[in-house]
Amino acid sequence: MNLPTHIPASKASTKLLKDLTRVRGKLQGVEDSTNPTVDRINPLRKIDQELSLRLLHFLSAEMNVPLSLPENMPNEDDEDAEEEEVFF
Repeated sequence: MNLPTHIPASKASTKLLKDLTRVRGKLQGVEDSTNPTVDRINPLRKIDQELSLRLLHFLSAEMNVPLSLPENMPNEDDEDAEEEEVFF
């Protein structure tokens, strides 16, 4: 497979990767802090997961490689179900 040696910075996957790097930096900062609560970590993890999945899809399309995700991989329908849960 011939992969490009130079990827333009304007590609969507490059922008997603930069965003993902920023989110992971924030997540690392929260985890390393003196107060790493679930309320601070979970929103960042959710964003991280969404950006990671989008990055996989963009890279698959850009490189014209079929994407095969595991069956247990969360999808958009799973996220909606999580938001609908109510704890008493």
